[in-house]
Formats: sequence, C-alpha cells, structure tokens
Amino acid sequence: MNSVIMKDGIYQTSLSRRDGQSLVEFALILPLFVLFIIGIFELGRAFFSFIAITNAAREGARVVTFWPGKVTLANVNTAVETEIGNSPMVKWSNVIQPIVIQCGSPLAAVTLDSQLKACPSEAPIRVSVTYRFDLIFQFFSSPFLMTRSIEMMVP
Repeated sequence: MNSVIMKDGIYQTSLSRRDGQSLVEFALILPLFVLFIIGIFELGRAFFSFIAITNAAREGARVVTFWPGKVTLANVNTAVETEIGNSPMVKWSNVIQPIVIQCGSPLAAVTLDSQLKACPSEAPIRVSVTYRFDLIFQFFSSPFLMTRSIEMMVP
C-alpha cells in the first residue's frame, strides 16, 4: 500500500509493496545465469578435448614420418593412446576405434602393417582420430563426435 509522507514541504510516497521486487528479479535471472555459466564451462571442456585429439592425431602421423618403412599400426595406435593419456580430461575409452590411417596420393585406407610400410616416400600420410565428447550436464544435449585429421609427408 502506498502512503503519502510530507517531508520538508514535499510529498513523498513510500512504496511498501516493492520490498520483494529485487528478490523476484533475482529468482527470474538466476536460472539463465546458471545456464550461461554451465555453457561456458562445457565449451571450455570441448575446446580442450578438440586440442587433445588434434595433438593425438599429429603424434600418430609424426611416428610414421620418423620411422618410414618400419612403423606398424600398433606403433601409431600406441602414440595416439599415449598422447590422449597425457590429457587429464580426455578419456581413451571415448576414442572411436579404429583410428583411420590413409596413405598415398590419392589417399587410400591403410588396414595392414604391410600397407603402412609400403607407403611411398614423398607421399602424404593422414591420421584421423574421432572422439565422442560426453557433456557433464547431459540433459542439455546428447554426446557429439569430434574428428581431427592431420596430414604429413613421408620422408
């Protein structure tokens, strides 16, 4: 209820019904603010995972370029697994297997050690890693896949 008070010859109104206005405004804005903070947190985790699988694919391709003609598919998988294992928030169990390795020009899938060892010199080698990113707060969205491919030249 509004009441009129005379102070120093000026009429002022006292609005006693506005006491809870700031509490109601806070209650309306709080869920949006929490969603915004959660979104920032999830985006940071996704970006970190994206960088981690990029580094893992790069490490897999790098192994082939260091030991051309001698490397095996197990060496490439171990290099990728080791690099992902060095990332604290990325799980090896979420990497979609098999890791895709392609060699030559045009690029052809490599599924055997003999194909990897026969990859010609001065030809590109591509290692692709696909990762299933699980959100912490899964009621907002379902998991999604991230794929990174790195291509290097075989010396």
